[in-house]
Amino acid sequence: MKKNNFNFFITLVWLLNSFTTRAQVIDSTTILFSIDTVAKNLGYPWEITYGPDDSLWITEARGYRVVRVSSSRTEAQKNIAPQQILKIPLGAGEINFDRSSNRWPQGGMQGLAIHPAFMTDVNKRWVYLSYVYKKQTCPNGTTGAPCYFRAKIIRCRFYFAADAGNPTSFPYKDTLTIMDTVLSNLPGSNDHNSGRLTISPFTEGPDNKYKLYYTIGDMGAGQFNNDTRINYAQNIDTCEGKILRLNTEPDGDASFGVAHDYNTWRQWIPNDNPYNHSVPAFSILKTPVYSFGHRNAQGIVWGNVNGTWRLYSSEHGDKSDDEVNNILPATNYGWPKVAGMGTDNNYSSLDAFANNDRLASSLVNYAENTWATTNTMQRPLFATFNWAASAIPADGSNIFTWPTIAPSSIDIYQGNIPGWKNSLLVTSLKYGMYRLKLKSSGDYVDSASSTNIVDTFPLLHSWRVRDIAINPSPNSGTFWVVMDSTGSTSGPTGGFTGGNSPTKDGGKILRLRYNTLLTLPLNENPRSGPPIVKDLIQVYPNPVTTTIYVHGKKELRKPLLVQICDINGRMLKEATSFRNDFSIDVADLTPGTYLLKLYNGYNIELQIEKFIKQ
Repeated sequence: MKKNNFNFFITLVWLLNSFTTRAQVIDSTTILFSIDTVAKNLGYPWEITYGPDDSLWITEARGYRVVRVSSSRTEAQKNIAPQQILKIPLGAGEINFDRSSNRWPQGGMQGLAIHPAFMTDVNKRWVYLSYVYKKQTCPNGTTGAPCYFRAKIIRCRFYFAADAGNPTSFPYKDTLTIMDTVLSNLPGSNDHNSGRLTISPFTEGPDNKYKLYYTIGDMGAGQFNNDTRINYAQNIDTCEGKILRLNTEPDGDASFGVAHDYNTWRQWIPNDNPYNHSVPAFSILKTPVYSFGHRNAQGIVWGNVNGTWRLYSSEHGDKSDDEVNNILPATNYGWPKVAGMGTDNNYSSLDAFANNDRLASSLVNYAENTWATTNTMQRPLFATFNWAASAIPADGSNIFTWPTIAPSSIDIYQGNIPGWKNSLLVTSLKYGMYRLKLKSSGDYVDSASSTNIVDTFPLLHSWRVRDIAINPSPNSGTFWVVMDSTGSTSGPTGGFTGGNSPTKDGGKILRLRYNTLLTLPLNENPRSGPPIVKDLIQVYPNPVTTTIYVHGKKELRKPLLVQICDINGRMLKEATSFRNDFSIDVADLTPGTYLLKLYNGYNIELQIEKFIKQ
């Protein structure tokens, strides 16, 4: 893609893996995509998820609602109110605040995740939600006045209107019913709650069940009104500044036998989690902590690149150095001791620059690289605005011009838009959205993937984007994004009532459709030759128990790419081959019906075969 194809440019400073470069890059939105509005007037939308029922599921942070809209909704239907399937009342009960209280948590109703067996097992139509509740204290002060809330994760059961046992009286309607509390009394704040959820796309652990992952921030400890709050991101006995790993189903562990949250938590904490509690009285118990040293990770997603699953996360930096991380168990990600790469020493009290000597209000009295090495810190796979020490802005400067993008979520695109396969999409509250093309190994961003000097380009540059959902079909270049209802900031810097400055398309769901996606799945060579219509491969045996064999015609362009997907199109395995005959191990798949998709060396989908795993 040539720069001279574009009508306007913006200036962006962007880190290229481990060094900083200045370049002119473009907002490609209107060139690459058509945009329309499919819903509006949402109340601070936080999460949008493409569900296996072909619907879009949205949480409203301040409305404390979950709503659904059809993914095929047109712009002509934008004035039709989304279907409300759950609402938690405000100002009473556990949500003991409302719009009149002028004390809001950051977020509110937050993350949502749908169980992988939602459409295949009527008994597992489970939806997991996280939200902040129970305001304890939140004085109106700009410093020295921490806000304390609580947060929880719940499991809900979804009933379609036609379901037997639908608890809603006539006339029947789709309903989300709260069933279980997974974790409660988690820490909460008016800042850095994080609050994203995702479920592993494969079963794991000794119980061979899906696991739930939750990002929980450092509560804004050390900054603004929470400047006197202790930062616990490095303390593995707490849940602040962590990514938690939980069961999607209670495992039946017995009660611990003493009055403690662990009595209710224990069945939801996997027995193969990496940490035991260090307090002697609880040392036999596993904690929910999976990784630590996080600041405010508002994005988390699983992605499979060349057969290897990885858990990716996007995280707000301080005055610079927003991060994209590859999340590993029992691993330290540095906050509040290190921001960004940990190799550049741009935060340190050992140099002459006074603006960069503190992180979370604590003096950085060491070189970052020394601490990172000594404490085996995991380096981000990508960081933005990795400015030198001399360029770090002062605390009193304008926060809206700090060199940050404020990454609000992350997803992975694995479809057929040319050049986009295996790209992380990071939404931003300041600069719209960025595409980060991953290397074939999946563990770093590919700096050679773009003709731009930088390795990505911004989209939706003038929008404040909270989250993105992707149509999982490889030949669909369709995305949906939700926009913050207002601008400024959702944290304490916007005031205790929250920012209310206008933002472009605030409270809307926008649909982006790629303008020139090649959708000729039966054309073996997009440049010449007749279309090939069927029987390009043979798949056997069917049904299969452990190994499925693929025989392809010799004229197929190599390498061949095969994806194994569940019946809802969710990719579970991927393999490539330069040979016509190869095999794929499917022994770890649960019994059921699956799809095998074949792509040729031009990344064109050629054939889909259905098979049964016994």
